[in-house]
Amino acid sequence: MEVNLAAFTSFIIITSFTPGPNNIASASFGMLLGYQQSFKFLMGVVVGFFLMLWVCALLSGFLLQSAPLINTYLKYIGAAYIIWLAYQTLRASYATTGEIKLLATFTRGLLLQMVNPKGLFCGLTIFTTFLAGIKGEVLTILPWTFVLAAVGFCAVSTWTLFGNAIQKYMQNKILKQAVNISFSLALLLTALQIVGIF
Repeated sequence: MEVNLAAFTSFIIITSFTPGPNNIASASFGMLLGYQQSFKFLMGVVVGFFLMLWVCALLSGFLLQSAPLINTYLKYIGAAYIIWLAYQTLRASYATTGEIKLLATFTRGLLLQMVNPKGLFCGLTIFTTFLAGIKGEVLTILPWTFVLAAVGFCAVSTWTLFGNAIQKYMQNKILKQAVNISFSLALLLTALQIVGIF
């Protein structure tokens, strides 16, 4: 099996590191809680991405044929959850509270990834285009899914560290409002793109 590594690498980097619900939520938690207290959330995202990749790899042919049906339900569930995250981000005070800590859990990270259509179609693209020759070969799929999940971990970690780096400036009320609005609008735009409004 030959893989076009240049095209494959470009696709993975672009889809992993560009803004999306996982990355924006990770940056928000980085500002609110710091990297260490956001780690469980990040691991939930990464495990969710790994599981999604695994399913896409094993069932890529079936999923590709039924993607319109899956996308119909998944995109609305994902959009609703992302809009809720946008609301939480908009009202964030950047004071570490018990309520905020409850949001940054493994389960919430896992849930966010599992309702993320970007992740589903990223996985489908990878295993029906770049790695089409390994469908159904479990021992060949495993290393690729680990590598892709590791790239995902690097992406959410980068965004979390970015959020943590600018956290000290969040005492400025105008800057805090600007950041809250920017991240909320980015999440809202993501949700609207998912349901096809933009």
